[in-house]
Amino acid sequence: MRSTRHTLSILLISAFIFGCQNHSKIETDSSVNPIVDSETALSGVYYLIRHAEKDRANPKVKDPELIPAGLERAQKWQQYFDSIPLAGIYSTSYKRTLQTIIPTAAQKSLNPIIYEPLDLVNDDFYTRSSQGHWLIVGHSNTIPQLTNTLMRMDTLNDIPDSLNSRLYRVDYRSNPATLRLFHIE
Repeated sequence: MRSTRHTLSILLISAFIFGCQNHSKIETDSSVNPIVDSETALSGVYYLIRHAEKDRANPKVKDPELIPAGLERAQKWQQYFDSIPLAGIYSTSYKRTLQTIIPTAAQKSLNPIIYEPLDLVNDDFYTRSSQGHWLIVGHSNTIPQLTNTLMRMDTLNDIPDSLNSRLYRVDYRSNPATLRLFHIE
C-alpha cells in the first residue's frame, strides 16, 4: 500500500512538472477500487475543475467575478464539454464558479446544482449522480479534496492559485475506477 502511494505521488509530481510545460492533454492516470460504501455504487464519470480566473484587484472583495481571461476560459470549458453528454453540473454558489459554468450550462440546458464545498459527496450525491457524466466546479482547495474523496485516496494537494486549467476526470465505468489529470489551455 505504501509503495502504491509512493508511486502515485511520483506520478502526480511528474504530471505537474510536465503540465507546467503547457501540455494540453493527459498528464497522468491512476486507479483505485470504486466507492462502495453507499447503497448506490458509483458508475459515472466526474469532471472536476476549478473556477476560471477571478478579479484580484481588491483582496477585500470576498466574492469576486471573473476577469476577461476567466470569461474566455469559461468559453473554452464550454467547447471542451460540447461533445460530452453531461447529466448535470454541480457548482458552489460563488459568482466565479457560476460564471465559469454558465456557457456550458446554457449550451446543455442544465441548471447548476448548488453544493457546499465540503459536503458534496453525501447520500444525495450518490443517489442523484451515480451514473452519467457530471461536471463539478469548485475552488483550488476543494476540487483536489473532492477528487481525493471520489478516488478514496489522500494524495492530491491544493491547486496552485495561479492555475485554472486543470481537469480531473474520475471514471467509475470500469473497476477499478481511474483518475486522469488534464491540462486544458
